[in-house]
Amino acid sequence: MTERLTERLTALGDYLSNGVLRVLGAVLRLLPYERRLDVGGWIGRRVTLNLPPARNRVLTNVERVFPDLGFGARMGILRGVGDNFGRVMIEQMMMDDFIDRRDKISVTGPGYAPFMEAVQEGNGAIFASAHFGQWEAGRIFVRDLGIEIAAVYRSHNNPYFDADFKASLEAGSPAAFAKGKEGMRGLIRHVRKGGVAAVLVDQKQTGSPKIPFLGHPAETTTSVAKLAVATGTLLIPTISRRLEDGMSFEVVLGEPVPHGPEEEMMREVNDQLSAWITETPEQWFWYHRRWRF
Repeated sequence: MTERLTERLTALGDYLSNGVLRVLGAVLRLLPYERRLDVGGWIGRRVTLNLPPARNRVLTNVERVFPDLGFGARMGILRGVGDNFGRVMIEQMMMDDFIDRRDKISVTGPGYAPFMEAVQEGNGAIFASAHFGQWEAGRIFVRDLGIEIAAVYRSHNNPYFDADFKASLEAGSPAAFAKGKEGMRGLIRHVRKGGVAAVLVDQKQTGSPKIPFLGHPAETTTSVAKLAVATGTLLIPTISRRLEDGMSFEVVLGEPVPHGPEEEMMREVNDQLSAWITETPEQWFWYHRRWRF
């Protein structure tokens, strides 16, 4: 098979696979919003429970972090992870509808007052967050304050999906920077101008320092700590917890992290994120290869 033909077949596969998602989204839009999320949760549970790679990854990670949990408790986390994953996928696909329900987002936590004081003074801030609940809720909260909040994302191999994904991010706020040197330069400019940034820091960053996360050393990016110190901005661990109705959210702004050595700052970030995940483990994306074992 020639290289040109391989490229064409790959492009066709990317187009068709993303087309399936678009068709699914169009069909689901015929349903009331609450029902769409229920369907998404059902799909997520079925996939996570029945797809061996996903099921095994989640259970392996859960067992490492919570070795004393019984089988029933581990399966409960597995089902909850799948349910939340499915709902997140629907919310990302239909960000316009998610934004229209901003009244279902509440904000709390010890970092709320310092954050509001910072933005009133025209300063930026950095949310160090995780793939927990629905992290876009925090961005919508800031957006409704009339403040531009940037997101950092990893580009996807499928260009059609990547374009749709970026459009979803930009619906929440226009500033979206792909990971990499150019994206980091844009993020620095954004924060220096008084903008807010939301960065997910819970994935393995190969070659980064090993800092405890959920009780195990994990390669953890220090870029947000560097950015906070360099720009003199607040670094606030943040999560957006999904509430019992499945479609409301509590954005929790944690204790701002004092500026200091980067690894010490990220240790504090990881400690706060770990505490929240331990409280509600079914809302974290246990699918990640977070640790080296």
